Amino acid sequence: MRLMPDAKQGRVLAVVLLLITLILVYLIGVHWWFVAPLSQYRQEMIDLREEEARFRAIAQQRDAIREALAQVREFESSNPGFLTEANFDLAASGLIQRLQEQVDVLQAGDRCSVVSRTPFRGNAPGQGGRGSNASDSPFERVTVKVRLRCEMEHFGPLLYGLESGSPQLFVSELTITGRRAAPGGRARSRNQPANAGYLDIAFDMYGYLRRTPGGGA
Repeated sequence: MRLMPDAKQGRVLAVVLLLITLILVYLIGVHWWFVAPLSQYRQEMIDLREEEARFRAIAQQRDAIREALAQVREFESSNPGFLTEANFDLAASGLIQRLQEQVDVLQAGDRCSVVSRTPFRGNAPGQGGRGSNASDSPFERVTVKVRLRCEMEHFGPLLYGLESGSPQLFVSELTITGRRAAPGGRARSRNQPANAGYLDIAFDMYGYLRRTPGGGA
């Protein structure tokens, strides 16, 4: 019974053991210390070159982006939808004047008159919503709370005149609380239409003021 391999088998076994030893030496002494870090550095260089190429492409579009921003600023500066006054107080005064002008256009006399108009500052609906910071918006909402005593036949044209003019105004929070008799206790005749009674009408009239780059209106 042979316990030792012959010379040929011994050489094959020695070669196999040598190969295993060389592989282990390469993995432990060369690959993990030299080859793996170099591969990682190579991949990082490839990523950096791709990022640099993207930055160069963006930089080449700089002039086009600047031109587009200038066009946007020019459009905003000439946009008739925004209030033209320099600050909230002037804009609110302009809204009140515009309201009175629309009432005067109706030539309704005491059948449609302004009872009160009060400028209002606040984070109202449509100006950032609840939980948001209104100062982060590039636009400031200028609101005037209005109360009228008016006949419905005159209120319709008044509302249309306010919302169809320039700069653009909006009306919200409209409430009509009830009818009242005509001033002086005049009773409605049989020939008067049913909508000839006076109404207490309240609403918010507002527009938007563009903020300055410094953050103030």
